[in-house]
Amino acid sequence: MKKFYDQWWKDGAIGVSNDFKWKWPNIKRTLPKKNSTILDFGCGDGRYIQAISDVGTYKMIGADISEYALKKAKKRFPDVTFYRISGDEKIPVKSNSVDYVIAGDVIEHIFDARIFLTQMNRILKNGGKIFISTPYHGLIKNIVIALIGFDIVYEPTTPHIRFFTKKSLIKMVESHGFRVLEYNQYGRIRPLSHGMFVIAEKIK
Repeated sequence: MKKFYDQWWKDGAIGVSNDFKWKWPNIKRTLPKKNSTILDFGCGDGRYIQAISDVGTYKMIGADISEYALKKAKKRFPDVTFYRISGDEKIPVKSNSVDYVIAGDVIEHIFDARIFLTQMNRILKNGGKIFISTPYHGLIKNIVIALIGFDIVYEPTTPHIRFFTKKSLIKMVESHGFRVLEYNQYGRIRPLSHGMFVIAEKIK
């Protein structure tokens, strides 16, 4: 899998930055106080790390599966701690040490999302928050996809292996010790939204 994502980044990581303009304002307005610890899980080459550093001073940690992307990120941000890791491994970050996690369009790439959420809960402080975004799937959109775009959305060589509805995303997050504080959709118009996100708080 790591080789797959190295090649994906070398090929241009198609679509990785297309929805930054929608996600970033929602991340920015929910960032913790300055000097807090933030983990960007699925950091790629550091797009969100750059944006966060432009608005305040934080202790940043980056994690990604692609060594190729991490090399680029390390060159740009030599003071940031980076880990090469997939979504369903134990991340080498201390328990109860992180204030905020960004997981922008990551969960749909992960084989065992339960391990991912368990790890995010472990490293977050009590009351810490996580931002999770993923492509939106709802009844009407899925009907449209089935009629005119099935082979595009479900093309078998793309990196997406999980598909979530509002209900399934919230249920999964809340079943791992989080309380969802906010849910919203972005991009295009409802009910054909491009993506959706939750902001959740660790409660246990």
